[in-house]
Amino acid sequence: MILSKGRLYPLLLLLTAGGYLWLAVSNDSSRILGWDGCLIRHFLQIPCPSCGTTRAVRAVFHGEWIEALYYNPLGILLAALMVAIPVWIAADLLLGTSSLLRAYRLTEQKLQSRPIAVTAILAIIANWIWNFVKYT
Repeated sequence: MILSKGRLYPLLLLLTAGGYLWLAVSNDSSRILGWDGCLIRHFLQIPCPSCGTTRAVRAVFHGEWIEALYYNPLGILLAALMVAIPVWIAADLLLGTSSLLRAYRLTEQKLQSRPIAVTAILAIIANWIWNFVKYT
């Protein structure tokens, strides 16, 4: 499915807003309720590849880069996207361009390349193994 600018940008803004909302509501007090934020880890007692991402994003926003890497390296990428996407969309709208859409399509195309897809999958598996080592 090819996303248009009119569909991609609102979707990305909604996802980014959801990320900020999640950061606001998923503070350490949620542990009082017996839930640490990861449904997979909560119900299956095993970490998922993204376990620790919320703490990593929070650490990045506090300038704690080493802690962010420890919690989950994906958090650094996610934090960068959470900052860059709204700014990029605003710039595209103000300038009347579609550079984010072009970058999205190029990224999507590159990820369909077998070597890049395999590398990305192996990186996610390595991250998952890292989560197993940390959390079990």
